[in-house]
Amino acid sequence: MTMNRRILFFAALLLVSLAIQGRELPADPGGATPLWEIKLGAHQYSIPTIDRGRMFLATDDSAVQRPGYEPTGGGVLMCVEQATGKLIWETPSPRYMEGVTPPFHFDQWKCGICSKPQVDGGRVFVVGNRGEVLCVDRNNGAVVWRYDFIKELGVVPHDVCGSTPLIVGDLIFACTSNGLDDRHDKVPSPQAPTLIALDKKTGRLVARDGERIGERLFHCNWSSPIAGKVNGRTLVFFGGGDGVLYAFELPSASRDGVQVLKKVWSYDCNPPGYRMRNGVPVPYSTHRKRRPDGPSEIIGSPLFWNGRVYVAIGQSPVHGDGQGCLSCVDAATGKKVWDSTLVERTLATPAVADGLLYIVDTPGNAHCFDAVKGERCWVHPLGGRTWCASPFVADGKVYIGTESGALWVLKAGRTLEVLSRTKLQTAPITPTAADGVLYLPTQRSLLAISGK
Repeated sequence: MTMNRRILFFAALLLVSLAIQGRELPADPGGATPLWEIKLGAHQYSIPTIDRGRMFLATDDSAVQRPGYEPTGGGVLMCVEQATGKLIWETPSPRYMEGVTPPFHFDQWKCGICSKPQVDGGRVFVVGNRGEVLCVDRNNGAVVWRYDFIKELGVVPHDVCGSTPLIVGDLIFACTSNGLDDRHDKVPSPQAPTLIALDKKTGRLVARDGERIGERLFHCNWSSPIAGKVNGRTLVFFGGGDGVLYAFELPSASRDGVQVLKKVWSYDCNPPGYRMRNGVPVPYSTHRKRRPDGPSEIIGSPLFWNGRVYVAIGQSPVHGDGQGCLSCVDAATGKKVWDSTLVERTLATPAVADGLLYIVDTPGNAHCFDAVKGERCWVHPLGGRTWCASPFVADGKVYIGTESGALWVLKAGRTLEVLSRTKLQTAPITPTAADGVLYLPTQRSLLAISGK
């Protein structure tokens, strides 16, 4: 397997795919002339964020335009005009290390910054390629503060830091991507935190989880935290590298000292028989010895909708295809509402619109479920693997990209209807939309396509 195909896996680590309001979006993007297109680097995995006429996205640093900057295989956070794609500023983040340096198997794939930028007022937050949370000025890209997972917490990230930060009030929640060592044999820092909360104004560490997920993880922690209000209180939901979905209470941002995040509940997303069979542990699939059975971790982000949390399990595609599971969990109690093993291993985040849930699995199948009852309405083979994108739903359309470069547009609804299939030069990432325009990131470019 080539390096390019292997690193495409990391496109899905940060993906947060929600159904959003859109109007008059293109049903056939391939038949429309883009309003504009900008060339990015060699590897682009970040979903753009739109805020007050600007777009924020991240990529690798191979095409940085800053005078005097030499590409390192690192990343860059960019800000462009929404209307034109014109560059406003860029903040490079040099590569952490070249190759593999024990115990690190980290930042060697030249994936750049994989995090979706999060905007809050005058600041932009991302999880950077160097194992840190970056807070930058929205106007000029200057770094306001940074928090280093490796230096401050003893974290040993694995492959990439592939998650997106979560903003809740005055707090920033972030996954540390603590994982296996360079030999894929053990976790060098098993007691390091997996989920932390920082003061968004100063970058001070406010809280960390106490679940010791590192002692049970299979490969790494890459999922992104999300939040939802349950019975009047906000909970943070996080999918662990041990295959368990966790719900945490919010810590107090004003309290002195570092708090331990209080767990409200946890739910094992691996059905009975995935972990143990006849009293014997079922081995986890690896790149050395692929297995279609066994347990999996959570890589895609959970989705909160209507008092429930939806999440699926999966593994790196280099581990091979295999059994997966899509779970629907009561957000208040952590009890199973329904699950389905019709969805194989996946890196994707579900999307929900009008009571229907859409998700893809790694082998390349798009599924539509009744989000309340858990009944599958339809399944559609995409003719290509889906390592690189989650479904995006807007304007009654479902946009899905494949690793082979196809962009499918399906009609949202209980009956399968294909609207179009477009072949692109490089694999499309999860798009976003605003003001009747579809913003489509691919591995090497960003296109703005109007449906009007």
